[in-house]
Amino acid sequence: MQIATYISDLLYRHECVVLPGYGAFISRRVPAQHFASSHTIYPPKKGLSFNAQIQQNDGLLVNYVATVESIPYQQAVQEVRNYVRFLDHELDTNGVVTIHKIGRFTRNEEQSLQFTPMYLVNYLPEAFGLTAHETYAVDRTPVETKIPVPAAATIELPPVQKEEIEETPVVPLHVPAASKTPWLRYAAIGAVLIGLSYVGFNTYTTQEAQNDIAVQEMADEEFTREIQEATFMISNPLPSIELEVAPVVKNYHIVAGAFRDPANADKKVAQLKRNGYDSQRIGVNKYGLHNVAFSSHADRNDAINELYRLRKQGFTGAWLLTGSLSK
Repeated sequence: MQIATYISDLLYRHECVVLPGYGAFISRRVPAQHFASSHTIYPPKKGLSFNAQIQQNDGLLVNYVATVESIPYQQAVQEVRNYVRFLDHELDTNGVVTIHKIGRFTRNEEQSLQFTPMYLVNYLPEAFGLTAHETYAVDRTPVETKIPVPAAATIELPPVQKEEIEETPVVPLHVPAASKTPWLRYAAIGAVLIGLSYVGFNTYTTQEAQNDIAVQEMADEEFTREIQEATFMISNPLPSIELEVAPVVKNYHIVAGAFRDPANADKKVAQLKRNGYDSQRIGVNKYGLHNVAFSSHADRNDAINELYRLRKQGFTGAWLLTGSLSK
């Protein structure tokens, strides 16, 4: 029976697949990477790790085997146990065992399991068809272009000839002396002009002052009107803003038990709540059993840590359920 193939199939859809009695394969998303040394870009993927502390049967692998092989549940459990015995035998005999498309197991000096994942397999469905791409370094060395400079040309200019300038003699101009009597008339005319200028300047100054006062009054009225309009606009109530916050989805449940009678499931929930657990009924599985969870988590790592803590406290029957059940 191809148990390794079934584990590989489940890793495409689940982040934690438990091989009962052996350990759990845990996947995590790894973003795309670029290695400058090899100029290679690797697509995003799911990185695999192995946790030997999680060995409790959560029903995921066994149910999948029973469904695909069309065999009873207990027979599927036995097939998984036989596969675990096969892995232990190969590891003890050869010192290494490889699970197809998943990875390789060895033992260290302390006889603890050491897992090396198969890097060529990408379990991220969104990255299907993407492969590593090798790029080439861009040569950015500047290219020097030499521009030829033409030789200087020699231009011969004709000699400058000096021209003789003929000087013209200056004839003196004789102006007769002005009469001394007209200055009185000029003085009278100047006094009249000064008087008229003073009257005109005084009239212009008065008119400018009146215009400045009128402009200032118009500016004050416009400023007052704008303040009233601005105050009116501010007094309007602002529309309320409603923000929609996406609810937190908790798809990782630590199951405490499954009950045929819903009343017994409610009793278990009440008992766990009295002991301080955030317990609730999470739905009905395909066998008609009402599942009760110790707690539910949005993060897979938080759920795995809580499961490990509960098992250390003696709840060895607790197991991890990923996804949701019918209500």
